[in-house]
Amino acid sequence: MCKSCEVLYINGVKCHETGCPEAWKDEKHECAWCGQDFEPEFDGQKCCSESCNNAYNGYPEPDDEEDQE
Repeated sequence: MCKSCEVLYINGVKCHETGCPEAWKDEKHECAWCGQDFEPEFDGQKCCSESCNNAYNGYPEPDDEEDQE
């Protein structure tokens, strides 16, 4: 399951060891902007895509920057 911990089975369910630094990889998160469930690509990821991240943080979309020039 993971290179950072010993696999545990709790009630027949394969789990990470308590305190495993990679446990976040197996949890689905809700996008902070659109509410869609997603599997994060890095620890602390709040949004499902770059466009949702830009909207959530108030960053302009790449196309918007070109229009302003």
